[in-house]
Amino acid sequence: MADFVSRGAIMNPKSHKTEPSPDATPSILRRYVHFQVVLIELALVGYALHLLQGTNASAQTLVATALFLIAMFTLITGRGLPHFRRRSKALLFVLLSGFFVMSGAVVFDQEREAHLAELRETDPVSYLTELREIDEERWFAALQEIDPDAYAQEVEHRAAEAEAQRLDACSKASVSLAYVMIQSDVKNRLRAPSTAKFPGRYGTGTGYLGNCIFQVVGSFDAQNGFGAIIRGDFHGTIEYYPETQSWRTQALEVQG
Repeated sequence: MADFVSRGAIMNPKSHKTEPSPDATPSILRRYVHFQVVLIELALVGYALHLLQGTNASAQTLVATALFLIAMFTLITGRGLPHFRRRSKALLFVLLSGFFVMSGAVVFDQEREAHLAELRETDPVSYLTELREIDEERWFAALQEIDPDAYAQEVEHRAAEAEAQRLDACSKASVSLAYVMIQSDVKNRLRAPSTAKFPGRYGTGTGYLGNCIFQVVGSFDAQNGFGAIIRGDFHGTIEYYPETQSWRTQALEVQG
C-alpha cells in the first residue's frame, strides 16, 4: 500500500510544480534595458538630425540618406554594421532616417526658393544663371519678364536649332520609305487599286530634294477598266514630317 501511494505521488502532476528559471527575470530585464537604450539612441539621432537640418539642410539630407541605406541593408539581409545587426532596431532607424530624408528635401526646396526670390530682387543676372541650372523651362519663362531682348534672341535660337534638327532628321529619312509611302496615293488614282503591283525598286530620278521633300519616280502594273493588266508610270513629290513621323503627298501625276 505504501508502495502504491509512493507511485501515485510520483504520477500525480500536482506534486511537480515548474519552478521559474533563475535566468528568466534577468533576461526580461536585459530586454527592457536594451529597448530603452534603443529609444534613447533614436531620440539622440533624431535630435542631432533636427539640429543639422536647421544649419545645413543639404548635409542633413545626405547624413539621413546614408543612415537610411545602412539600416535598410541590415533590415533586408540581416547583416551590416555591428550596431545595426538586429532587424527590429534597423526597422526603427529606417523609419526615422526616412522621415528626415523627406523633411530635409522639403526644407532644402524651401531654402532654395527663398534664396532665388531674394536673388531675383537684388541680382537678376545671377538669378537667371542659377535658375537655368535648376529648371530650363522656368528660366525661359522668367527670361521673358526680366530681359525681353535676350528672350527674343533665345526664341530665334531655339527655332533655328529645331529647324536644323528637323532637316537633319529629314536628310536621314529613307528614300525607299518615301517610295513606299506614296504608293497608297497612286492606288487611289487607279480603277482597280487592289490589283496594283509595284516593283521593289523605285525609278531613276527618285531622291531627296531638300527641306524634307522627296521626289519619287516609279512604275506599276494594274488592271484597267477592261480587266487587262497594263504598265503605268507615276512621278510626284512627298513631304516627311519628322515631328510626327508621317508623310503627305504634295504633287502626283499618274499615267496608265
